[in-house]
Amino acid sequence: MLTRTLAVAHGTFRETVRDRLFYLVGFFGLALVGATTMLSPLTVGAQGKIVADVGLAAMALLGLLVVLLVGANMVRKEMERRTITTILTKPVGRGEYLLGKYLGLGLTLVCMVGLMGLLYVAAVGLTPATLAWSHLAAVYLVLLELLVLTAAAILFSTLAGPALAAVFSAMLFAIGHLGESMLDFGAMNGGWQQAVTQVAFRILPDLEVFNVRAAVVHGDPVTATHLLLATGYAIAWIVVFMLLARGVFARKEL
Repeated sequence: MLTRTLAVAHGTFRETVRDRLFYLVGFFGLALVGATTMLSPLTVGAQGKIVADVGLAAMALLGLLVVLLVGANMVRKEMERRTITTILTKPVGRGEYLLGKYLGLGLTLVCMVGLMGLLYVAAVGLTPATLAWSHLAAVYLVLLELLVLTAAAILFSTLAGPALAAVFSAMLFAIGHLGESMLDFGAMNGGWQQAVTQVAFRILPDLEVFNVRAAVVHGDPVTATHLLLATGYAIAWIVVFMLLARGVFARKEL
């Protein structure tokens, strides 16, 4: 089982590399260099804070773009090309196939975030601001969030076409970061709106767990306990999304 899963993962990783997704890393680097250059006249504290905020936000958004373009289209594309039938006629189970696809795209994201993280650290190092452990912790949490979104995108890709799967993934990203605001909105309106927002808040992942940009910008520490809890939270949601995807995919007519 492991060998077959890793074979699918390796093929997926090679495919994503051929799609030249790593050009986004170059774009990220250029954006950071440009931001650092434009912000050089600012005071020491402001320059470092803005570079950190922009860098982490850009990293998350570029990673989300990869999830929307690749993850939401991953399964459906092979179904439409009928290449999936060739794969599944071999001794590869549907669960192994989905897990391999997830691991392949996950490896791509690890490499991309790793490279962007190095550029981010270098950009922060070019400013007079102090490079702290919290900067690395924030990069790690961005990666965890993207891995959760990847699992969700794979689930949505088994349920709908690429466009809808991408829309659902983007909505999950937005709702996951606006959960508290949604609760406040529901409480203000009351009735069914309050009930809907409370249900959505409870059954969907709270992606703000992975957002520590404010702490990094203001120089607050990111504790090891928070990292540990966020890791467990991410793993739990990845397992949930992948099990749901496997259940849906197992009943799909190919």
